[in-house]
Amino acid sequence: MPTRKEILQMLAEGTIDVNRAAELLNAAQEESPEAPAATVTPPAPEESPAPEALAKPKREGRWLRIHVSDLRTGRSRVRVNVPLGLVRFGLRIGARFTDELDEGLARDVIAALEEGTIDGTLVEVEDEEDNERVHIFVD
Repeated sequence: MPTRKEILQMLAEGTIDVNRAAELLNAAQEESPEAPAATVTPPAPEESPAPEALAKPKREGRWLRIHVSDLRTGRSRVRVNVPLGLVRFGLRIGARFTDELDEGLARDVIAALEEGTIDGTLVEVEDEEDNERVHIFVD
C-alpha cells in the first residue's frame, strides 16, 4: 500500500485521478487508524513557488462535503467528502491549466477556506424536477 505522500505524488504526476487518490487515501487511513490525519502538500514546481496562502493549511481536519439526497425519502444518493488540502491542491493545479479559473481567485478562495471565513453551508439547492437536494458545505 503506498503512503499518503506517494499517493499525492502520483496524483500530481497524473498517474492516477482524483477519485482513485481518494480511494487510496481512505484505504491507507483505514489500515493505520492510529496515524494522524495530516494533510500532505506535494512540493510546488520549482519554476513558480506557491504563495504562502497555498503552502500549508492553517487548520487540519477540515473537509468539503457534497451530499445529494432524495427529496421525498431523504435517503442519501451521493456523498463526496474531500479534504480541504486536496481541494486546495486541485484549485492550484486547475488555475494553471485553464483560463476559466483565475489563479488569483483560486488563491483568494483557498485563503478564505484556511482562515475559516468560509465555513458551514456554501450551497444548498433543491431540484424538484429531479427530486434531489444538493448540500455543499465545509466542516
